[in-house]
Amino acid sequence: MNLKNIFVIGLSYNELDMVQRERFVLNNPEQIIEKLKKENKIIGYIKLFTCLRVEFYLEIKNIESIDEIIKQWGYDDKIYIYKGIEAVEYIFKISCGYYSVIKGEDQILSQIKKSYLSFLENKKTSKILNVIFNKAIEIGKIFRTKTKISHNALSLEALAYKAIKKYVKNIENKNILILGIGDLAKSILYVLVKQNIKDITITNRTKHKALEMKETFNVNVIDFEDKDKEVAKADIIISVTSAPHLVLKKKNIEKYLQKNKEYIFLDLAVPRDIEESIEEIEGITLINIDYVWSIYNINVKKRNEILENYEYLIKKQINNFKKWYDFYTKGENNVYEN
Repeated sequence: MNLKNIFVIGLSYNELDMVQRERFVLNNPEQIIEKLKKENKIIGYIKLFTCLRVEFYLEIKNIESIDEIIKQWGYDDKIYIYKGIEAVEYIFKISCGYYSVIKGEDQILSQIKKSYLSFLENKKTSKILNVIFNKAIEIGKIFRTKTKISHNALSLEALAYKAIKKYVKNIENKNILILGIGDLAKSILYVLVKQNIKDITITNRTKHKALEMKETFNVNVIDFEDKDKEVAKADIIISVTSAPHLVLKKKNIEKYLQKNKEYIFLDLAVPRDIEESIEEIEGITLINIDYVWSIYNINVKKRNEILENYEYLIKKQINNFKKWYDFYTKGENNVYEN
């Protein structure tokens, strides 16, 4: 056995667009892998198919197997390959979310675990791949626990909530009005309900669509024509409609607003829903989508710093794996370089 026989071979969103990846998967790339395994040219393998990547983790008997896979797959100028200890490091980093679009996200770890257990159950893996994946899952959990990387949320709805929290204390006691019921509005509702906020009112130009959400989220529904009056009753107003024009105008809402009351307006629509001049009214704070994205950029920077500062955990796990490998091979002259 030689660690140089461990390979990662695959294609991701960086090399192929969604249509190309779909076409690649439909061509059944696993077929050539399974054929080589039956011919005893591949000792074991595990595949990972996600919406962003198609990868195989292999223990092979000779390098010709890799050449044969590339030839059968096509896309030879797009395929990336890692071997030996470099492949092990790549798997560990995948598990920790280093190569995810949202760095450090949790979903990739559960996807790796699910794929591994499936291929283990179907007796497609090898002993060394089993150890690599167990250590990958282990480091994925350790990494997230120690770094708390997921605490800096990056979804638009989570960032919107974070932006509001910067200006509002005791948000659970506030009255919130949401204009629009599209996907983003629903995602924001999920966040608010999860935070145990109960006084939520929604409105939409098509009222029956808003009523469909009434029972799911236990919210109040008003007619869209009453939105200007309802603004005055709310503490926080979130607008996420798909209207091509302004939905809330200064001249329409000003007469209803309560004096000596603080209002937070959050405009997440493109084009904008809320007239910018409403911020001239005393007691109003207007937050737009550019501000939310500025928080996003700060959090992205923080996540990148975390990946860099905690890379020592990956190196420590690689050393743990090397120790196991040395013991397993009983002192054979193993080369870790690629």
